[in-house]
Amino acid sequence: MTIPLKYREKYNLREGTTLTFKETDEGLLLKPLPDITESAGALSSYADLEEVLSDILKGRKDDLR
Repeated sequence: MTIPLKYREKYNLREGTTLTFKETDEGLLLKPLPDITESAGALSSYADLEEVLSDILKGRKDDLR
């Protein structure tokens, strides 16, 4: 899917950004999911970042099934 440049810049969307889709009365709403790595500093003393990200991505894949 290609999103026009003006919207990618306005909403800070980059290649690899994960989006959610929600059907509304007006059409399809696309929203970027927050990047969990931005919170990594706060969580780093409690868990391994790679392990946490792996678990989150696995959960997302399971939810899509």
